[in-house]
Amino acid sequence: MSNIHYGKDLSSDIINALSLCSAIVTDENVVRLYPQFTRDAIVIPAGESSKTPETVLNILSELSARGLSRRDRIAAVGGGVVGDVAGLAAALYMRGIEWVSVPTTLLAMADAGLGGKTAVNFSGVKNLIGAFHAPSEVIVSYEFIKTLSARDRLCGIGEVIKTCLLTKHAYAVLKSNIDGLAEFDGDAVCPLIEQCIEIKNAVVTADPREKGLRKILNVGHTVGHALESADGYKLSHGEYVLKGMAAECAMCKDLIDGDYYAELIAVFKRFVTPPRTSANAVFDRAVKDKKNADGKINIMLPVAAGEVLDVSMERADFSARYDRALKELKRVWAE
Repeated sequence: MSNIHYGKDLSSDIINALSLCSAIVTDENVVRLYPQFTRDAIVIPAGESSKTPETVLNILSELSARGLSRRDRIAAVGGGVVGDVAGLAAALYMRGIEWVSVPTTLLAMADAGLGGKTAVNFSGVKNLIGAFHAPSEVIVSYEFIKTLSARDRLCGIGEVIKTCLLTKHAYAVLKSNIDGLAEFDGDAVCPLIEQCIEIKNAVVTADPREKGLRKILNVGHTVGHALESADGYKLSHGEYVLKGMAAECAMCKDLIDGDYYAELIAVFKRFVTPPRTSANAVFDRAVKDKKNADGKINIMLPVAAGEVLDVSMERADFSARYDRALKELKRVWAE
């Protein structure tokens, strides 16, 4: 995978890397907070509304106007949306140029800024248009998390929790730091970021194009993406991932270790409310997801610490399980 650097304050590394880039892509929030990293940048509006083909085309137009060649590289300085659109533009420009990822949100540090999945939303479907195009370098500086909003913190927490379910060691680290994570204490958050980086690096190195192992990174994302689309992206991506994990676990409660299930539901309950979207609305969107085929829904289900099971369901089974899950989660959240 990419050359990854991570640590408390890597400002000098960032400045050095950006000096070798011919263009920087960022958003309005990052420009306001970190002008030292975003001089002469291509600036997009902050938020999911910028994750469109039009945004990518605008970036490509600017790269062309600036005369970039195939030997040039660009940088993405920002959160998941910035990385997605800049990475996809880099994949498309002259059939592919190098790019550097400088994630500034917890979501991007733990997941989106790593691995080279780049995509935009299209026709009401999450990440429908995209490419695998890994950054040549990733610089994760923990200093950025100090300026995150409450919503951006919660967004990242969703991906941190998801990733820490994938190995026994990471799950143990999560359990020992869950209170600090809820309080967003840096002494708890930073070790969890490190776990996420190490896990994703190992998974993506082994399976760069999601032919097998990399599918485990989709825990919570089948239902989560469907909820996100159905809800019009009103909440952050990480919140929908948490809701998706809660729903998927409740749907397949019979397949999960009992004590582990109780622990997971207790974690999800700390951060989000249960989903309310109907089974039909979720299925109709989930069936279009790139992870699914032949009219069936596939979910990656955490069944024990560090153990994930690939579960496939027909519409009738999915709908029945989802309806039961909504009732189960409503009851648990009321307790």
